[in-house]
Amino acid sequence: MHLKSKKSANSITERPTILVVDDSQVVVRLIREILKRDFDVLAAGNGLEAVQAFREKKPDMVLLDVEMPVMDGYEACRRIKGMRGAAFTPIIFITGKSDLKSIKEGLDSGAEDYLTKPFQPEELLARVNAGLRTRRLYNQLAEANAQIERERDIIANIQRSLLSQSPPDIPGFRFFSDYQPSSKAGGDYYDFIRIDDERLGALVADVSGHGTPAAVIMAMMRIVLRSHLSKVQSPREVLERLNAILCENVKTGDFITAFYGVIHLPTRRMTYASAGHHPCYLFDCNTGEVLDLWVDKGFPLMIRPENPIGEAEVCLPLNSKLVLYTDGITEARDPRGEFFGVPRFLETIKEQGRTLDAQKLGKRLMEVVGDFTRGAGFIDDYTLVIVDVE
Repeated sequence: MHLKSKKSANSITERPTILVVDDSQVVVRLIREILKRDFDVLAAGNGLEAVQAFREKKPDMVLLDVEMPVMDGYEACRRIKGMRGAAFTPIIFITGKSDLKSIKEGLDSGAEDYLTKPFQPEELLARVNAGLRTRRLYNQLAEANAQIERERDIIANIQRSLLSQSPPDIPGFRFFSDYQPSSKAGGDYYDFIRIDDERLGALVADVSGHGTPAAVIMAMMRIVLRSHLSKVQSPREVLERLNAILCENVKTGDFITAFYGVIHLPTRRMTYASAGHHPCYLFDCNTGEVLDLWVDKGFPLMIRPENPIGEAEVCLPLNSKLVLYTDGITEARDPRGEFFGVPRFLETIKEQGRTLDAQKLGKRLMEVVGDFTRGAGFIDDYTLVIVDVE
């Protein structure tokens, strides 16, 4: 096996390196003569030598014969393509086997091209240059994707810093919160807002879609809420004003569902409003009953500037749990595609809510959902918030 050393991976090489693999020295010399003006050429005499040479030298392309001793070209191609970082190093078979079955096997083994002997030098050069152009485009795309991933990581970190980092410390109440985006960043949002000494706001919201665009809208919602509306006692007014501000400034075609409750801590009475969000639930551990916190007036935010929101009031009994969530939980699916659904969600709350505090109940709910999905994962962001009234 004859090898030339290549420059380090960190250096810039203007001349690509081609690994030529053939058990015929005549063929190797012919191909070297055709390529030597524009390329550095390495040589190997069989498939096993080709795999070793590729591992050591990392050429930019491989020209590979099929019928060789020790290891044939098909197996060598599969092994090279299985190496880390070699997924798009172009491999061209150059062989005398011109039947359709052989061509199909060559391409199925991972090669990008197939050239039969005898060949014209101009055709070989054209195919080599075409393969290397595609490789350059692939590398540029990979670098662009890597940059996007780096930026998504930054956005995800910013988003997590915007969410409540620790639950409120309020005598007579305990809190649980869990948020997971379906990708690095998501459009779910929850918050605890201390309006004044006697009032606490609890919010869950869900931006349509998920990923980076939804995360940006979520961040805007959080900024508006915290900067301009954090002292407003009426949840209806908060959602209506949020809607007006977002409609004026965001023109993406997205929308937000939201549930916002304001608890008067001394009396445990909660005023709440909903902008198209599904009902949240109040579980009375004394009676075992679950109350739907439904509001029949209010479209999702960002659909239209004029959006009158309904408002209702409920007493949070001692020994009760307020459960706020987004539909990423109830729309989680098992491997067959069946939804976890609201009935299973409520059943778990009823079965476990009497004996578990907010932290343990929240973790148990997510364990039940995880067991149901059996590792299938979540197709949407999810948020779960529990307020335990002691």
